[in-house]
This record gives sequence, structure tokens and C-alpha cells, in this order.
Amino acid sequence: MKRKAEAGSKKVMAGKAKVAVPPAYRNSPAKTESWRGNIDRLAWGGKGLGRTEDGRLLLLEAPLALFPGEVVEAEVQWKPRHGEGRVTRWVTKDPRRVEAACPVAEACGGCDLWEAGRHAPELKRQMVADLLRRQLGEAQAWTWHPAPDSARRHRIQLHWNGAALGYFRRNSHSMVPVNACPAAADSISQAIPRLQEALLGRMLSTRVGRWELSTGSPEGTVWATDERGRTWLLEPDGWHQSTEPIRHRLGEVTLLHESGAFFQVSPPWAAEAFGGVLKDWDLKGQTLYDLYGGVGLFSALLGQRFQQRVLVESGAAAVAWARRNLEAAGLPSECLVADVAEWVPEGLGVPGDVILLDPPRAGLEATLCERLNTAQTGTLVLVGCDGAAFCRDLKRLGEAWELKQLAVLDLFPHTVHVECVGLLSRRA
Repeated sequence: MKRKAEAGSKKVMAGKAKVAVPPAYRNSPAKTESWRGNIDRLAWGGKGLGRTEDGRLLLLEAPLALFPGEVVEAEVQWKPRHGEGRVTRWVTKDPRRVEAACPVAEACGGCDLWEAGRHAPELKRQMVADLLRRQLGEAQAWTWHPAPDSARRHRIQLHWNGAALGYFRRNSHSMVPVNACPAAADSISQAIPRLQEALLGRMLSTRVGRWELSTGSPEGTVWATDERGRTWLLEPDGWHQSTEPIRHRLGEVTLLHESGAFFQVSPPWAAEAFGGVLKDWDLKGQTLYDLYGGVGLFSALLGQRFQQRVLVESGAAAVAWARRNLEAAGLPSECLVADVAEWVPEGLGVPGDVILLDPPRAGLEATLCERLNTAQTGTLVLVGCDGAAFCRDLKRLGEAWELKQLAVLDLFPHTVHVECVGLLSRRA
């Protein structure tokens, strides 16, 4: 008898009936098991750490804040050496837990720490401590800068599905409709139903996609920008197309940028936090190399402490605004449109110069770290919005640079994200 192998399935004879045998998949879904136990401590990213009776480690995520000591139930998938899962129910809750101020807290993927209340900064500090202890060692000193209660988001991204506006559901691309956002500035939150009304009434583009609502500093005027970069300004009688830039007055610093462009999520608090840290570190010198400089935030915050500035940013629009912002502030600067990783030469600068880098979330490229290790500047400041990538880059730079100061800023309230800032000096 001849046997024929068929792609995708095999057929065997059972009397006269043919029974299809499902194929074996190399990456078959892992088996899920139920687990109940105690949260021992918090790890980076807001994960709760638990252990099974036989000592295996569990990493658990939850739709709301986790407190050490709480007993939870979770669905777990096992890896070769540990388990990963999601909390499905709280068996015992920490007495510090409070009712969430957001009605869609458990479903929405925008925030992670609802129900932590005033204890959210402490939970974030514990997560950061876990990361820095494992990555940089117990001896590494650092300072923690929690967000004030007044810190709110000055820009949010919503999704329009043709019928409603909302955020993506946690771990999904399905949508959670919202008509307000307690994490956003009041003016933005109040603009959400105005935007939905205009979309439903076909007064704005009804194309399915992303919309960004943003406001300046201090908050007030609201801009709405669609995926194509078209912008409308909210006025008392409705939305009107606009090319007016967004203005941020941040203490003695004023910065402008186009709507829809990247900028700090909570500009007043970011300027206060960064400004305080940089002032404490007494940064000054001849030339400031402001790399990934955006529209000039760090050059403006450091002001007259440097004789000159070289700002490098890949976005042409951002560089154009940086030139205007720094010129208006009376700060002589050379603002260049370039890819930082390609622009930085070997042996950059002289001992009296400072390099400041604020890269994207992915951090620094390995080849850029190699060239930075040849730089002749005496000081380097590294900013990172992903703690794991930040620690990785510190290790890459460790060949030539020594970490002298480390500050961690809570620039993203209600989430597990933080901003790390490191002051490094050239090794002898």
C-alpha cells in the first residue's frame, strides 16, 4: 500500500470514513493553568512577583495596581524556568487600595496604577528599585522625584472607529469608548465629547483612525490633529482649521511647536523636574551637544550656562522650531537635521564640553555607544524613558564613562513608566 503525505493534515482510514488528524504545530499555544497565591514584591513594569510551592518564579500583570502582600488568582503560562500570567481576581486586597477615579480603569490600556491612590508614587519607586538593584547593583545611589498631584497629560491619542472615540483596550486593538479622561488636563478631557460630536456630525473628517488632542502650557486652548497632520483649533462655536503653533510657557522658558508633534506629556512638571535636576548638577561649560534635541527643551532649560550649543535632531520640522525657540531666547545655537547615530564623530568635543542625549524609547544604538566612548568631552548626560534600555546603555558606556549621579523622575502619572537621567564623567 502506498502512503501519500499531505501538507497540513494526514488522513487515516477508519472503516469507510476518513478522519482528519489535525497537524502538529511547532509553536502550539502554551497550556494555561490557574494559580492562587501571594504577591511578594513589585518588579519593573508593574509586574507582581510570586512563587509556587516548589519555588518557581511567577511574573504577573494586572489591570489595576498591585500591592505587595495581596493574595490573587491568575491564569499562568509556564516557560522553561518561570511562569507568566495575568491576575483575574483579588482574593485579599491591601487596605490602602481606593476606588478608581476612572470608570474604564480595568479595561483601558492607557493607565496601569488606578486604585493605588496617593500610594502610586511609592509603588513606582519600588518597581524602579527592583530594576536598578538587578541591573546596576545594590550600591548604586539614586534619587526619586515623584509627580505632584497637579501633573496631567497635555496630549492624548484617541481612536475613532466611525461611531465613537476611545482608547485601545488593554492588550488589544479593540476600543474602549470614553467621553472624558481623568488623567488628562481638564481642557483636553472636556474637549473629547466636542470632538466626537463634530465627527458624528461630519463637520470633521470621519475617516477611521487616530486623533491627537493637545494643549499648551498653561493649559487652555485645545488642538485636534488627525493622522494626516491636519489640525483644528477648538473655539466656542466649534472646530476651525488652524496652523497656529502650540505654546508652552515653562517658567522663564517659552517653547513653540506644531500640533501633533512629539513633546513632553506633562510639560510644566517635566520642565520643573528636569530643570531642578540639571541645576543641582551644576551643568555648564563651553559647548552643549544637545543630541536628539527636539524643539530645544534641554538647551533652553540650561540657558546661558553654555557659551554655545549644537542641537542635532532627525525631524526637520522640530529643528526649524528649535532654531526659532533658541533664537527667541537669545541662545546662539547651531541646529542640524541629522541622524544622531550617524552624525556623532569619534573624539567629539573637548574636556569643557557636555554631551546630552535624550534618545527614543529604544535607547542608543551599539555603534553610537562605541563612538561616545571615544568622545573627549568631560561630561555626558543620558536621558531614558525606558529603564531597561537606559541601564543597558549605561553598561555600554561604562568602558569610558563613570556614573556619578542618577535621578528617576515620575513624568508619567498613573502609569508604570518613568524617566531616568544619569550624569556621567569621563574616566581617567
